[in-house]
Amino acid sequence: MATIKDVAHKAGVSAATVSRVLNGHPYVADDLRSRVLDAVQALSYRPNRVAQRLRAAKSHLVGVIFSDIRNPFNTLALSGIEQVLAEQGLSVLICHSNIHQKRENDFIALMLAEDVAGLIIAPVKEESQALTEAVQNGLPVVVIDRRMTKPRTDAVLADNHHGAYIAVQHMIELGHRDIAILNGPQHLASGRERYAGFLQAMEEAGLPVNPAFVKYGDYQIQSGYVLTAELLAQRPLPSGLFIANNLMTLGALNAIHESGINIPNEIAVIGFDDLPWAVSLNPPLTTVGQPAINIGVQAAELLLNRFEHPDRPPRTVVLGTELIVRASCGSVVRARP
Repeated sequence: MATIKDVAHKAGVSAATVSRVLNGHPYVADDLRSRVLDAVQALSYRPNRVAQRLRAAKSHLVGVIFSDIRNPFNTLALSGIEQVLAEQGLSVLICHSNIHQKRENDFIALMLAEDVAGLIIAPVKEESQALTEAVQNGLPVVVIDRRMTKPRTDAVLADNHHGAYIAVQHMIELGHRDIAILNGPQHLASGRERYAGFLQAMEEAGLPVNPAFVKYGDYQIQSGYVLTAELLAQRPLPSGLFIANNLMTLGALNAIHESGINIPNEIAVIGFDDLPWAVSLNPPLTTVGQPAINIGVQAAELLLNRFEHPDRPPRTVVLGTELIVRASCGSVVRARP
């Protein structure tokens, strides 16, 4: 069976244009409308019910799907999303996939069934057939904290590479040479980019990377705890530890405190993501701050812009990070951009 993508290809237009023609949108040029209808006839295309909906004109609901709503980064991003959408009279439908692909697929189907105007999503993976089909059927989508390979969509994320680079560089400036990393999963851009920033700082300083000091977690508290316990069982110990997200940082701190090892005298620690509780820890935690609320704001604004300009090329917005230095790394100075 022909798909909406096949019709778009034959007519030389985008899938969004095909969707607008099929839904009787008034603001489509006559020549484009004729090309689409000719392609529909030539391919014997039969649109499904999803493709027959004009979401942005009919719905005041925007879907939001997070892979892990327990992560404070996502709740902060959500506050930015709601702030912008509420000003436009739009409400949000929030779903939590709990890092399960099937649940995410089911929620994408739910969003289509609820006829949402658009979708903002932090997906489980950077390639999604369910999301691809939704985009092909004309659903406006913005991705946060990911670089999607399929489908190509608008996206908003932090400068992960730079954030990791300045964190590790700071440790090196403090005299650390044996630096370990608890990294995130490599199937996500954040994990890849933060590891690349770590490597660049080490290479520029002429420091070798000890394979035993490189650990890969899943961005959850338990993996931070288990992997840090493995590091602390080694001798010699790393003198510095960079942790690639906030939840793994909590697990790592639990393991360090249980071991009786002193922060920062025996091991310096820097985490990725600055949150309100970071300053209340003992010692206060040095972190890489990423603008979570502004990521949500930018995602909502991209979605609103997509409503107005459905055929424009996808955009990726990368927001800056900063190093917020506290006591856990062994020094206290002002934040570094």
